[in-house]
Amino acid sequence: MLTRALLALSREIRVTPRQLAWLADRVPLWAIRKISEARLLRTLRHVYRNSPAQRERWGRAGVKLSDLGIPEVLRHIPFTTGADIIERPEDYKCAPPGELVHVVSTAGTKGRRKQVFLTQHDLDHHLTMIGMNFRRLGRSTRILVMFCVSFPGWATAHVIQNALERAGVFSILSGAEHSPQEQISLIREHNINVLFTTPTYLHRLTVEADVEPRSLGIRYIHLGAQAWTEAFRAEMASAWGATLIDCYGSAESAFGTAAECVHQNGLHVAETDFWLEVVDPASGTPLPDGEEGELILTTLSRFGMPLVRYRTRDIAHLIKQEGRCACGMPLRKMSRVRGRLDDILKLGVATNVYPDDIDTAVLSVPGVTDYRLVVGKDGYKDTLHVTVEQDGEEPGVKDAVTKALLSIAEIRHGCEHTQTVTIDGIEVVPRGTLSEARPKSNRVVDRRT
Repeated sequence: MLTRALLALSREIRVTPRQLAWLADRVPLWAIRKISEARLLRTLRHVYRNSPAQRERWGRAGVKLSDLGIPEVLRHIPFTTGADIIERPEDYKCAPPGELVHVVSTAGTKGRRKQVFLTQHDLDHHLTMIGMNFRRLGRSTRILVMFCVSFPGWATAHVIQNALERAGVFSILSGAEHSPQEQISLIREHNINVLFTTPTYLHRLTVEADVEPRSLGIRYIHLGAQAWTEAFRAEMASAWGATLIDCYGSAESAFGTAAECVHQNGLHVAETDFWLEVVDPASGTPLPDGEEGELILTTLSRFGMPLVRYRTRDIAHLIKQEGRCACGMPLRKMSRVRGRLDDILKLGVATNVYPDDIDTAVLSVPGVTDYRLVVGKDGYKDTLHVTVEQDGEEPGVKDAVTKALLSIAEIRHGCEHTQTVTIDGIEVVPRGTLSEARPKSNRVVDRRT
């Protein structure tokens, strides 16, 4: 009875993002969990009743409608993959075509883009919830949003700006296609004190700025769309005199899945909108809090195209909840995303190399603003060909990049000891060559058969 009452209350309340932020600081932890569980079961029943293809899949796994009364049933439901959405999007739509009035898509850095369809209710709800978090930055917040806006269907920038408008926060959308000088002019003209962009573009803005970034008065920098390292955080925080905030989301989740608070000790998960699991990538077995694995996402507040047990391919862990965060939010936390399973390289004698290790090494080279690593095969050896974007005319950049790669223990071991890895070339190209107006640069390309 209590669960049904809480669910009804969460559905009927119509409040502004500012009011939601005030309420969130006062909702007890147990109520958040109960609302999440109620929304989970509601979503499962909605999918079962409105998607014949999903109902058939679940039936083959032994899941019946009568089983959808406890959260524990979730682990018996089959996973959904990106390939499923690409090949059979109709299987996942749970609303009439006339009600699916919005579409968001992935950037397509790995190939064909995934498309997710939303009803007007779905979009309105997400915009309100995302806007709620920006109310915490204070009334004087003025935000410049710098994501790519020229790439068809990739709606990150527009979703963020619409959420900010709904929250009553001053914002300007100025795509990453614009030059750093244009962005700096906007920062000054409109007294911007918060940036929202990608790590790659922030790096470019930092090295190309014709002023000291610290002099611009930026207080917070929110970064999304790409993984980035703690070393990058320290470097950018020093350059800008600002607090860097990590955000996690995707087109599949309609963005806004989790975000850091100013305490930077984990990302708060939007628990009443997303149910996260962490599983062993090989076996699919659920893992306990604190153990790293693949993030599995179930949407809790979407009716048009809900996703159940979607394999994100992102590597992270859930943090055990021990009371309310110092910032006031009652939401549980997840770790920062370490990388993607698609990007983890097995080099030489099957040694794992994580993308963030490569980022840390290569981007620490003076003058390098971005890179692409292409892995090939020459007999039994894995070959590494690196293309770097260079800012200015830094001397010896090729030798510096080679040295940086060899600073990674796993690559050095493959090159010097097992001799199953070789660096076969370093190419230097002008800044901006690699992204080619795409929303996100694909830094690691594996061309081995």
